[in-house]
Amino acid sequence: MTARATADWAFLLWGDEAAGPVPRTPPSARLAAAVRTARALRALDRRGWGVAQTLLRGLRPAAAAHRGLPEATAIRLARRELPRCQLVVRLAAPEALCLARSFALAVHLSVLGLPAETVIARQRSSIGARFAFHSWTELYGEVLNDVPVVQSGHTVLQRVGCTALRRPD
Repeated sequence: MTARATADWAFLLWGDEAAGPVPRTPPSARLAAAVRTARALRALDRRGWGVAQTLLRGLRPAAAAHRGLPEATAIRLARRELPRCQLVVRLAAPEALCLARSFALAVHLSVLGLPAETVIARQRSSIGARFAFHSWTELYGEVLNDVPVVQSGHTVLQRVGCTALRRPD
């Protein structure tokens, strides 16, 4: 495969580099994100959503975190981190459903300094629905780990994110 073909595929997966390069994530920050994600998944599994959401709200980003990135760059960076987080989820909780996967991604990105939120919603129409409730992760209103139209078919019940990364209103 040529370098040009690789660049074309990168565009399809992660967006246009013309908007600015995506900063590298230091290995120490990635390791911290992976470890804290695995611990958070264990807390969710053993102690439930009440404890897990408190953990996410009180989370502190890693020392080498990405803070203050433009929204478009932060979203592209989050999409690049998604496979790494999914690997941690597959190892720590191989049978995780949407809440655990969304929570894990929010923790992973929050450790990296990105203000991701876990969104819990109820499906508006339950005719033939497999699940009445669903969860996904958003960053600046952009759905990261599901199809973008998921927002239109659900009514949001709760948004949980790291309070240390919230923007002042």
